[in-house]
Amino acid sequence: MALDSMGAGGIGAWLRSSRHAARIAFVAVFASLWVVSNGQASDLPAKQLPVLTTTRSAHSLSYQQASLAYPVRLRGVVTFYDPYEEGHPALFIADATGSIYILTAPHSFLQAHAGSVVEVTGMTDPGGYAPIIIHPDVRIVGESRPLPTPRRVTLSFLLTGAEDGQWVAIEGLVHSVEFEGKHVVLTLATSEGVLTATTVKQEGANYASLVDSIVLIPGVEAPLVDNNKRQMVGVRLLFPDFRAIKVEDPAPIDPFAVPIRPVGSLLQYSPMMLLQHRVHLRGRVTLHWPGRTLCILDGNDGLCVQTADRTLFREGELVDVTGFQALENYEPTLSDATLRPAGNSIVTPPKRITAEEAFQGEHHGELVQIEGRLMGRTLVQGDPALLLSSGKILFPAIMPLASFNQGKGQDSAWVDGSSVLVTGVFSGKVDPRQITRRGGTSQLESFQILLRSPKDVVVLSVPSWWNSAHTLEVLGGVVFVMGVVLVWVAVLRRQVHRQTEVIRQSEERFRHMAEHDGLTGLPVRNVLLERLELAMKEIKQQPISLALLMVDVDCFKQLNDGLGHAAGDQVLCAIGNRLQESVRSSDTVARIGGDEFAVLLGDLHHGGEAQKIASQLVSNASAPIVIDGRAVKVSVSVGVATYPESGGDVKTLLRNSDAALYQAKARGRNCYQIFSADAIPSTSTSRSSVSRHEQPTEVL
Repeated sequence: MALDSMGAGGIGAWLRSSRHAARIAFVAVFASLWVVSNGQASDLPAKQLPVLTTTRSAHSLSYQQASLAYPVRLRGVVTFYDPYEEGHPALFIADATGSIYILTAPHSFLQAHAGSVVEVTGMTDPGGYAPIIIHPDVRIVGESRPLPTPRRVTLSFLLTGAEDGQWVAIEGLVHSVEFEGKHVVLTLATSEGVLTATTVKQEGANYASLVDSIVLIPGVEAPLVDNNKRQMVGVRLLFPDFRAIKVEDPAPIDPFAVPIRPVGSLLQYSPMMLLQHRVHLRGRVTLHWPGRTLCILDGNDGLCVQTADRTLFREGELVDVTGFQALENYEPTLSDATLRPAGNSIVTPPKRITAEEAFQGEHHGELVQIEGRLMGRTLVQGDPALLLSSGKILFPAIMPLASFNQGKGQDSAWVDGSSVLVTGVFSGKVDPRQITRRGGTSQLESFQILLRSPKDVVVLSVPSWWNSAHTLEVLGGVVFVMGVVLVWVAVLRRQVHRQTEVIRQSEERFRHMAEHDGLTGLPVRNVLLERLELAMKEIKQQPISLALLMVDVDCFKQLNDGLGHAAGDQVLCAIGNRLQESVRSSDTVARIGGDEFAVLLGDLHHGGEAQKIASQLVSNASAPIVIDGRAVKVSVSVGVATYPESGGDVKTLLRNSDAALYQAKARGRNCYQIFSADAIPSTSTSRSSVSRHEQPTEVL
């Protein structure tokens, strides 16, 4: 029965009536493939290869069989068409036997949409993961046919890769909606994890109404693939349009109208644990860094959330917070949080604690006061911080850069060695070894104090004039005047020497902490920039060059969301170690933030050295990492900029190495790219829209 002769509801009947014929065609095709697999294909001219007429017969070919370029002639329904996909518009079609991806011509455009009936002729190709159709001739022969009934699946089944390119449906709770150029990306939380669902933006569609709704989304499974190894590393869903979504449990009209829950009830057991809607909390503000962090206190329970809301809330102001329950650093928090004022302000006095009491882990999110000795200053993720010590305990007190700049000048009284009292919100970091080994009560491995303004630092006492240098001067006079006290002076000198050595060791330890990343132990961004500037000055007098390599872990967000932050930390540490093992002892490997690293190569005598090392970095980093007995596939992309060819100053070299990294991502990830001014990609290009054909982590 021809598709274009059916009525609006006839596609389902056509699919059912065609199954018998499809099975016969499928058996016939695989009979010929058996001949091919038994060594007779080498003598069979291409024109004698059988024509494949079903999507299943083409999609089920092995790598070697698909490489023979079997001719295909298909007739099916368009399930997904994206004319805005970078390079090659994305086209999927389905017939009675299954679905397959059609690699259209670059920058081509079809008057097609989901439901269009098409006839496709072309040839098979192994694709980056599973067989596809290339060099297609697509002809539209019908319009507005019903889409097939999708197969309802789970995320764990999608992650097997068995449903590559197939028409499926998955249920989940929409956590967020993001707009990326012509595309809309939904973050969908399922009972087994998180995945993204992407579609072409439809004007007039109310995507925001989907947030906090439980939905059933039909779409095409699109594996994320390491092209070099043809191995799947993740999955996403491509769905036709807004109308295809079935809302099974709509979001509350007003998320603030749902009952208020105590902060202490977050992440506690509930019989309805799966796909939970946003929760509504209420508490008094203890700290607010607008556009970044909000901390509230509900009774004795504190909570800090990350939020983009820039509304200014005063200390003690009652505020309502809604968001999805989440876990960060083994502490409850909310993701995708929204805020609303809820009442008057009542300032609660801070709780005075000692550094030893802080390690009991009972003060997270609370406003506290703690005394310490000022040992120095540093930066924590770009914000100024004071390094304080109390006994053998060292901790930072962090202040947002904007607040620090507003109070510029007040820090003149902060002299190293002073005794200070700081007031701020307590934030502890749990020791993951204690949690993952046996569970139970969490134990802290470190903590930090989040300050609101320079006024939160009160100097209790300044260091004494009596230091080692002055002591020696006084002792000299005493020796001159009173020789009888020589023995006493000798004892005092030994005590001063021991104290000086303790101070020197402390300074070295604090300096190392300020210059090295707390997770990987690698130098931080400031150290890299200092070494880069020094190296550029030195080589101006020598016939050598240097190179700056930007390194980014591919698909780290999916890995971090899928396996958890502890696994993500292990991956970052392993990548850092592999980068160090891949370079020379004179080179610098630094972590510059998140999943980004940088490598400074000095003393290069020709350009090929940087390429060789970049290739070695990509190769060494791509070995699987074993986490909890499970092999996790990882890879990195590398951008290379050489001096002076790619830039004559630090700023230009940084920008061009990052541009080369972005081009390596666009080429398909798991590779390196030498900077070329002629090949800089447009800054408006979205990473999510990189071509399926060229993108190694998104081959469909």
